Amino acid sequence: MQENNNNRRYRDISSSSQQNRYRQNVQRPVQSPISPADYGDHFNENDDKYYYPPQYPKKNYNPHKTKTKKPKRVLKVILTILLVLLLLFGIFFALIIFRINYTNENPDNDSVINEVGELKSSSDVQNILLFGTDNHSDDENGRSDSIILLSIDKQHHILKQTSFLRDLYITIPGYGEDRLNAAYSYGGAKLAVETIEYNFGIKIDNYAIIDFSSFTLIIDAMGGIDLNLTAEEIDYINWQCWKNKQVETRNEINIDDYTFNTDDDGNETTVVHLNGRQALWYARDRDSAGSDFDRTARQRIVMNTVFSKFKSTDMFTLMRILYEIAPHIKTNMSQGGTTAIAFSAINYLSYDRKEYRIPQSDNYYNELVGESEVLMIADMDYEKESLYNFIFESDNSAHSD
Repeated sequence: MQENNNNRRYRDISSSSQQNRYRQNVQRPVQSPISPADYGDHFNENDDKYYYPPQYPKKNYNPHKTKTKKPKRVLKVILTILLVLLLLFGIFFALIIFRINYTNENPDNDSVINEVGELKSSSDVQNILLFGTDNHSDDENGRSDSIILLSIDKQHHILKQTSFLRDLYITIPGYGEDRLNAAYSYGGAKLAVETIEYNFGIKIDNYAIIDFSSFTLIIDAMGGIDLNLTAEEIDYINWQCWKNKQVETRNEINIDDYTFNTDDDGNETTVVHLNGRQALWYARDRDSAGSDFDRTARQRIVMNTVFSKFKSTDMFTLMRILYEIAPHIKTNMSQGGTTAIAFSAINYLSYDRKEYRIPQSDNYYNELVGESEVLMIADMDYEKESLYNFIFESDNSAHSD
């Protein structure tokens, strides 16, 4: 009787229909071992009627789900590298800005306004007068071989270059009538800016002086430039390089190696790859053809070619070029102003470009003053109005200071 009670007490749970359903519906990935203490004296580990109870899975456990590691560590590494690169870029950029030569010398706009009236300006146009000079000691102003007004038209997205011929015979404040480039010799960039403002009524916001030595650095750093040249221009470059003992041969560029074709103006030209030294002589050429008009046209050609090549130059090369030429630049901009220009440079390079020249072809005549031939402007009011319309696009936003 006692044995029967024990059998009822330890009934075969494998025969339970409820347990069978449980077995069908529940997966048992892992089973824990059983000891005699679990079932008493009647426990027999070889008896099939005793089964191993399942280990129930943890909450939200899904055995079919593949575990994946979140790439947090990879993201942290990438962000760290980017931050380091950004920091290095900022440090290098700051070094470039600090290598520029800054001056507090500013034109006396009030004096000019008192003599000629209000100056034209616009909040959408920044006028920067660029001087290309010979390499002289710090206490000499030297000669201004090129004077170009760079107008950044932010409204119409246009970079405008206006060349002022250095043989213009105009009024230099405090010195009377003289050639334009004499203003730079008398009083440096400050007086040259005042002279432009005095004669043409356009406000100059800033100026920058670029030594010709930096000109060669820029072009050499970009790997040179390709220009369409005539046989006379090639010969002039060869002559100047040889005469100034920069090369040992008279014909560094061999004309016989090139095939000349007729361009749109009827000139026989060929494409020549120039280094910085050769391109500088091309920009200074006023003897091979024409006069100072052709010279300023060549300077604008070189500037446009450099601008175009900058657009396809990688950022690291641009930074290296700026680092090399920074000590050769002198400006009255603030460090904040140069920083703003530098950060916007990529955007400015995408602007369209227009060219202009003072004087216009139909508004000048030659005259002999002393032993020098100079350019006289026939109608100054017409010249001023034409320049005003070119720079400000006859925009109503332009105003007088």
